[in-house]
Amino acid sequence: MTKKQQAFLSLAACVALTQGLSQTAGAAEITVAMPQNPGIAAPAIRPPAEHPRLYLRATDLEALRKQELRAQGRENVEYQALNLAWQRLRTAGRYYLTTLPPQNQGESNGDYCERSAKIVHAKALFYLLDKDGESGQQAISLARAYLDSPVCQQQAATPRQMGNSLLLSALVYDWCYPLLKTDDKRHFIQRFVEQAARMEIGFPPLKQGSITGHGSEAQLMRDQLSAAIAFYDEAPEIYRMVAGRFFSAYIEPRNFMYSAGGHHQGDSYGPSRYIWDVFASWIFRRMGVRDVFAANQSSTPYQWLYMRRPDGQLMRDGDSYWAALSRFKSYWAEPLPFMLAASYYKDPYLKGEFLRQLPALRPTEDLWLVLLDDPSVPARSVRDLPLTWYAGAPLGMMIARTAWTEGNTADLQSPAVVAMMKAGGTRFGNHQHLDAGHFQLYYKGGLAIDSGIYQGANNVEYGSVHDMNYHKRTIAHNAMLVLDEAETIIPGKSNDGGQRFTTEFYAMQDLLDPAKGAQAGGALRSQVGPDRLAPEYSYLQGELSQAYSRKVSAYTRSFVFLNLKNAKNPAALIVFDRIQSSKLGFKKTWLLHSETEPSVVGDTVTITRTDRGYNGKLVNRTILPARPAIAKVGGPGREFSVYDSATRKYINYPITPMQSNNSEEAGAWRVEVSPSVAARSDTFLNAMQVLDATPDAQPLPVEPVLSELLAGVKIANRAVLFARETDELNSTARFTLPSQSGELRVLLAGLAPGGWVVSADDASYRFEAVVEAQAGTLYFTVKSGGKYTLQRAVVKK
Repeated sequence: MTKKQQAFLSLAACVALTQGLSQTAGAAEITVAMPQNPGIAAPAIRPPAEHPRLYLRATDLEALRKQELRAQGRENVEYQALNLAWQRLRTAGRYYLTTLPPQNQGESNGDYCERSAKIVHAKALFYLLDKDGESGQQAISLARAYLDSPVCQQQAATPRQMGNSLLLSALVYDWCYPLLKTDDKRHFIQRFVEQAARMEIGFPPLKQGSITGHGSEAQLMRDQLSAAIAFYDEAPEIYRMVAGRFFSAYIEPRNFMYSAGGHHQGDSYGPSRYIWDVFASWIFRRMGVRDVFAANQSSTPYQWLYMRRPDGQLMRDGDSYWAALSRFKSYWAEPLPFMLAASYYKDPYLKGEFLRQLPALRPTEDLWLVLLDDPSVPARSVRDLPLTWYAGAPLGMMIARTAWTEGNTADLQSPAVVAMMKAGGTRFGNHQHLDAGHFQLYYKGGLAIDSGIYQGANNVEYGSVHDMNYHKRTIAHNAMLVLDEAETIIPGKSNDGGQRFTTEFYAMQDLLDPAKGAQAGGALRSQVGPDRLAPEYSYLQGELSQAYSRKVSAYTRSFVFLNLKNAKNPAALIVFDRIQSSKLGFKKTWLLHSETEPSVVGDTVTITRTDRGYNGKLVNRTILPARPAIAKVGGPGREFSVYDSATRKYINYPITPMQSNNSEEAGAWRVEVSPSVAARSDTFLNAMQVLDATPDAQPLPVEPVLSELLAGVKIANRAVLFARETDELNSTARFTLPSQSGELRVLLAGLAPGGWVVSADDASYRFEAVVEAQAGTLYFTVKSGGKYTLQRAVVKK
C-alpha cells in the first residue's frame, strides 16, 4: 500500500457520514488563549460530525472529478472556463513543495499573498480528489508558512487580506483533517484568534454592524464562518460566537431586504455585498443544512439585470465605483454573484448574465468556479422577461425599459430606453444616497443622470468633501429641494435644501425603531399594464415627506413611464409632484441633471448627447407650476456647486476622475425649476420625452390637460392624468381631452379603490371598472377628445 493510499484511508474513515451533529469521532478540544464569549447564544445548527464539510462533502468528490474530465475539449464557453480554471489549479498545485514562492519585484503584498494562497488551496483540493497524501502534507506545511509569514499574516492590512488568511487555514484544516497533528491544529486555531482579533469586525465579531459597512461583507459571512466550521471539533466556542452572531443578527435584515427583490447598496456595492450573502448560503448548503435565507434571495440580482444600459454600464444607484474602474464602452462586470446565485437557485436568467460576464472572472476565483458553478443550469435570454421591474418595500424602486439588449458589448445606438424611478423606502445608509424620488433616463446616452463622482484621483472617495457636500446629497439627484436656510443637515457640511441625513444602522432593531429615522418614505401605489410583459405604461407613486426634516409637511411624487412603441419617439416620462412645506418661505426646487449644457426656451428644456458617440436627446416641458422660474446651473467651476445662503454665492465641490479613460457620467449641469410665487403648497408637472439628436427628429407636442381635480398631459396617442389635490381622489371630477385623430389611450392615476365610471358628456362613451388599492389607476381607450366625467359607481368585477 502506498503512502498516498494510507493517507486517504484515514480520510475515508473521517468523512464517513455520521448521524447527528456531534463532534467528529476521536476529536478533542484544544485549549488556546481566546476571548471570552460576551453572551452570544449558540445556534441550533451545528457542523456535521465529518470532514470535509466546508464547501464540499465526501459525496461531492466524484462529481468534481467527473466535472474536471467533462470540461476538457468542450466548445461550450462555460466548460472552457472550467477547463482553464482546473488547469491553473493543477499548475499551482505542482510547485513550491516546502516553501512559499518568492515575491516578484513590484508585486503588491496583496497580489503575492493571493498567488501563494492559490497554491495552498490547490494542494489541499488535490489531496481530496487524487488521494494524494503528499499534496496534503505540502498544503499543511505551506499553510503554516503562510500563517507565519510577516507579509501575509502580520502585515495584512485590509479585511480582505486578513480574511484570506482565515479562509486558507479553514480550507486546509478541513480538507486535510486526517493528516493534521495536534500541534498543527493548535497552530491554525491560534493564528485564527490572533488575526480575527485584528480585523475591523474583531473577535468576537461584534465591532461592526450586520447590515451595511465592512461588517456585512466577507469578514464574518465567509472568512470567520469558514474557520469556525473547520475548527468546530477542537474549538467549538469559535463557532458559537461566529455562527451565533450570524444567525442572530445577519439573517433577519437580509430577508427584510430580499422581500423587495433588490439591494439597497446600489449598482456597485450591491453586487459586491450580495456575494457574501450567497457564500453563506453555499457554506450551509454544503454542510447539509436547508436554506438559511429566504428563497427570494434569488430575486435580488434581477435589479442589476434591469439596470443594464445598452452602452454596457448600469443605471447609477448609490456609490458607483465601476464608473471609475471601467473603461468607456466596456461591459461593467461582477460575475461572481451571478455565478453563485445562478448555480444555487438553478436560475437560467442569472446564468445568462453570468456567461455574459464570464470573461471578467478573475483567476483568483478559479477555486469557486470549480467548486460552486453548475454548468448543467441552462442560460435563458433576458428577452423573455417583462420590460418593467418593481421592487416594493423596503426599497420602492421601479425600472422600465422599451427593449432588452443582449451580448456584452456596448451599443451606443441601441433604440432601447431605460428609466429608473425611486419612490423612497427604508434608508439603510452607508453607500446609499439621499435620493428618494430620484429618476434617471437613458436613450442613446445618459440624459437625466445621477451626478457626482464616488472615486476620484488621489484617493478621493468615501467621505470626501465632494462626497459629503454634494455627491451623496439630494442636490446631486433628480429630486426635490426644499430650502430652510436655518437647517443643518450634516454638521459642518453644505445646506443643499435636501433630505435629512441618517447614520449607518448597526442591527435590525435600529431599522425598525421610528426614533432612529430609517424610514424615508415609501411606495404607495404601483401598476404596469395592460400587458405585463411589454407594458404601455409603468406607474409608481411614493410618499416622500419622511425623507425630509419637518420642513416638509406632505409630499407625494408620481411617475408614469410611457412606452410609446414608436421608433422616432420611443418613450416619455411624466413626473407629478404635490408638496407642502411647513413654512411659506421655504423655496422648492425641482432638479434635472445633465452631462451637457441644456438649452432653456420658455417652459421647455432640451438636453442633447452627441459626445463620445452618443446620439440622444431629452425634451422636458414644465406644465406646472404656471409661469415657472427655470434656471440652469453648472459649467466650468460650477459643476458640483451648492448655493450657500450665508454668502449668497455658489460653492463648488470639485473632483477629478481617477483615470482618463473612464465610464464616469459625473454631470456638469443641472436645471432648477421653482414656482415664481412663494406658497406653502405647490404642484409640479413635468413631461419628458426622448428622441434622436438629429435635425430630422422632432419632439411630440405636449398638451396640458388641467381641471379642478385632475392634472396631466397628452402626448402622442396617450393621455396621463393625476389626482391634483389629494393623494387619493374619491369624488366626481371633470376633464377635457384634446382632439385626437384615432384612438386615445387614457391613464387616470391616484384614484381611491372601488368602482368608477367614465362617461362622455355627449353620452357617446361609457367605461366602468374597479380600481384596485395597490394600483389606484384606470386605463381605457376613447375614440375622440371632448368633455368627460369621472365618478364613483357600483361596479361588478
